[in-house]
Amino acid sequence: MVENIITITPKIFSFQTMDEVEDFISTHSHHHEIVIYDTIIEQLSELIKCRFPEKRFDKETLSQKVSTFLEGTNPVSYGVWVFYPWNRTLIHLLPEKEFIELRTNRNQYKISPNEQNHLSKKIVGVIGLSVGQSVALTMAMERSFGEIRLADFDTLDLSNLNRLRGKVSQIGLAKTLICAREILELDPFLKVKVFNEGIHEGNIDEFFTKDGKLDLLIEECDGLDIKILSRYKAREYGVPVLMETSDRGLLDIERFDLEPKRQILHGLVGDLDPAKLKGLSQEDKIEYLLPMVGLNSLSERMKASMIEVQSSIVSWPQLASAVTMGGGVAAEMSRKILLNNSSVSGRFYIDLDELVPEPKSIEKTVFIEEIKSPLTIEDIQKIVKESGVIARKDYLNEMDKKYLIEAASMAPSGGNTQPWRFGFYEGNLFFIHDIFHSQSFLDFANLGSYIGFGAAIENIRVQAAVLGYRIKHQYFPNTNDSRLVAICSFEPSDEKAEVSLSKAIFDRHTNRKIGSRQELSNELKERFSIIRSEEPNAHLTIIEDMDKMNELGELVSSAEMLLLLHPQGHHDMFTKELRMTTKEALDTRDGLDVATLNFSKAEILALRIASSRKAIEWVERIGGGEAFKKNTKKGIANASAMGIVSMPFYSNESYLHAGEFVQKIWLESTRAGFSFQPITQYSFLIARLIHGNGEGFTENYIRKFNDLNNRFKLILPELATREINFIFRLAKEKDAEVRSLRRPIDKLLFNIN
Repeated sequence: MVENIITITPKIFSFQTMDEVEDFISTHSHHHEIVIYDTIIEQLSELIKCRFPEKRFDKETLSQKVSTFLEGTNPVSYGVWVFYPWNRTLIHLLPEKEFIELRTNRNQYKISPNEQNHLSKKIVGVIGLSVGQSVALTMAMERSFGEIRLADFDTLDLSNLNRLRGKVSQIGLAKTLICAREILELDPFLKVKVFNEGIHEGNIDEFFTKDGKLDLLIEECDGLDIKILSRYKAREYGVPVLMETSDRGLLDIERFDLEPKRQILHGLVGDLDPAKLKGLSQEDKIEYLLPMVGLNSLSERMKASMIEVQSSIVSWPQLASAVTMGGGVAAEMSRKILLNNSSVSGRFYIDLDELVPEPKSIEKTVFIEEIKSPLTIEDIQKIVKESGVIARKDYLNEMDKKYLIEAASMAPSGGNTQPWRFGFYEGNLFFIHDIFHSQSFLDFANLGSYIGFGAAIENIRVQAAVLGYRIKHQYFPNTNDSRLVAICSFEPSDEKAEVSLSKAIFDRHTNRKIGSRQELSNELKERFSIIRSEEPNAHLTIIEDMDKMNELGELVSSAEMLLLLHPQGHHDMFTKELRMTTKEALDTRDGLDVATLNFSKAEILALRIASSRKAIEWVERIGGGEAFKKNTKKGIANASAMGIVSMPFYSNESYLHAGEFVQKIWLESTRAGFSFQPITQYSFLIARLIHGNGEGFTENYIRKFNDLNNRFKLILPELATREINFIFRLAKEKDAEVRSLRRPIDKLLFNIN
């Protein structure tokens, strides 16, 4: 027998006299007492009662029946004596045939004697001993096999005892041995083999075929490579596979014995190579695990737990109640398969939340009264005509106008909402805010939109200068309608802007790549100094000190986390902002394509999990969510610097001005080859706290944001009295492969008649 297979058997003896029993004890004690359990008379009494169920025996009559049954045989010599060396017990039992008859008596007639005999010839393999242990023990109780092969490389940890049958005295012992011993203490006549190294390419064929081919595989292992490899082998050998996941009672059945060409895991993972899955972290396993179990099929608490894996918990949870129930369900289905009472393949659920549902309460989680439709051409005509703006001489030709709007459309906007509409009328360019596109919890008082409009105005200024014009612009020319954000007029000018600055408008993008930290170049610092000198009110604070950056990283990432946990913030992100597929991004040409987020596949899958509001509610209730901070904190830790744009006061106009200032910095950073990423949720949420009196925040959120605000002032006391308009990070990275799309010009520019 190969070394990695150990046959577990207690020692079975036939003693004729009590002297032989005592001699055995004397020989095998070795300073460790052997405990004797001799209940052979009780067992014989029960056997007689089971053989004559129609009769009722009093104590004396039953004793006489036992004596008659023994026919003068010394009770010591009847049956067998079983010695379990691991717990130093010697137990007197009925002979094998009578033992099985009595032990399975209460199975009848849910299991008939013929079926019981049929099952006794079956060989079952179990890989993975969490749910697997529960299945194995339940099947052993019912005696649904004659031989079982147990495979698991792991030993018992204290944390396993929340779901595995075991004892604290067994910590450090192989899970295979714990399970095997419990089975054999239940029934010493069952055949048990253990694979203490688990299953791998070197022993999997032996596991399936040595001394008889498996009749059924119970697959419950954590190793994704073995999940796949074992199914390929099961299909090769024509062995049915059963899996229970202990979440929502998911029962998975693959009848490779009946369908030899069936795709593994119902085709959910394609022809996946097991070699790709070796050595993956728990986080990286999620990419492959979720398609196996079905993302949308997970319980809400499991989704929440998956978010917390390798953040506040080591691995996904399993509960004893679910493992025990799953063991029972899997054992029941295993018996049906082994008795040819079932031929189905598929995925099934025994979900108590669905079977015993609680009354559903209706909760309103979205409190913003949303604008139902975008501006129409009639709306735009009315806004322009009622503005009272003075007509100007129109110096622009149609091509100039096209170039200008193309430049304006390339401005950044929060969540890539592109909330602008443009119209040329009587020598003026009108900037109109279509709130339908930008309305969100984060965009408090439209401040984020105004940053974007300011950036669009700066793009117009640069592009106009390249074309030979200078601009004059006015913020909010109609005090009765704030949807008209600004107007620009144009005059010829001899002062032309650098073409490279115009090129930067179209090269500029949000770059979320994370690389290694490099210092800002002196050239870029000099350009920043020039920008500062030209703007008396707007102020740029550059932070390069790593300790301060990490402290700020904790603050801004906490704000991002709280926004995601907030009901309205969560709603906005997953119903308005994110585009989860390329098709969605192409169809709308706005929002954030997840491909631009620089997330791994596992992180994108985690994002999909986070789309469940109920899961996020549970994350918040348990005080979780730290996982949502990782990416931002990592990006800041590897950035060249952080930047903060601030103004001396709060007003809508100051945010427009800040937007122009931000765009100047962004364009110069782009020209210098530095990537730029806004991380400014903090500033808009603090504005909601301070200027909106925390509207939409619970008391808990108000407390948390007040704490963030106070910590910010301690880190940067020089900004304590200023309005924080915008926060970003700078890094030296390659350009992003995927960039946010823009709506076509004909969707943005309207002819005003």
